[in-house]
Amino acid sequence: MNYRLKPKEFNDHYDKFVRTIGLGRKHRRHGITFEQACTFLHKLKRDSWIVKPINVYWNQMFGEIMKNGKPRMHVSEVTFLEKFVHEMQGEIYTTTDDVHRLFHRLNSLELPYIAGESSARDPTRIDKNRFEAYLYSEENDAFDPQRQKFRPDSMNRPISEYWINSSHNTYLTGDQLTSNSSVDMYSNALYRGCRCLELDVWDGDLDDEGIRQPVVWHGYVKSTKYSQQYGSFCSPLFCC
Repeated sequence: MNYRLKPKEFNDHYDKFVRTIGLGRKHRRHGITFEQACTFLHKLKRDSWIVKPINVYWNQMFGEIMKNGKPRMHVSEVTFLEKFVHEMQGEIYTTTDDVHRLFHRLNSLELPYIAGESSARDPTRIDKNRFEAYLYSEENDAFDPQRQKFRPDSMNRPISEYWINSSHNTYLTGDQLTSNSSVDMYSNALYRGCRCLELDVWDGDLDDEGIRQPVVWHGYVKSTKYSQQYGSFCSPLFCC
């Protein structure tokens, strides 16, 4: 989840969650199911924000209250197309048929729901959870898929004129201020097609031989440092 939490805070969230789903104190010691764990992690991630970004985006584009005075729980294909796709995203060539196919895929996703939320699905509408899933998906990529088509006649320009799949602060597992630094993030970026990686290398502590060891981290913030077995990892890492 890339979200750090103190043990006491985590236990408080867990106790509140198991009470919500109706688990007594006796049953809590046996743990929770995989599906319940997914729901708990989803709730923990969503509730960790003081002001949840998805609520801000949803209310700005579609309105918190509908014309009938009820809270907006869903958005229709037409409203989604006009308010979000055309007006906000500027994708003027997207049609109602495109949105219909998108809604069909979003409504086929198995998403966790918290007790008290409605899991009913209308194929012509999506709820806030599915809108959030869309924002994080590859279908909401800022890169125009038409540009991915290979044209041999376009390969005679200087390399600075081409787009290279690159990564900023590759080593961070989460935000730039308090998250962890991990070598696993480099593997993740490469597997996802990234070809330009960033390493912020700083002077670390002295080893037993008095040699200062390099560390990779986001300097002057609370992010953790990565230095274990870094001798072989500090070689230039630029691939194209």
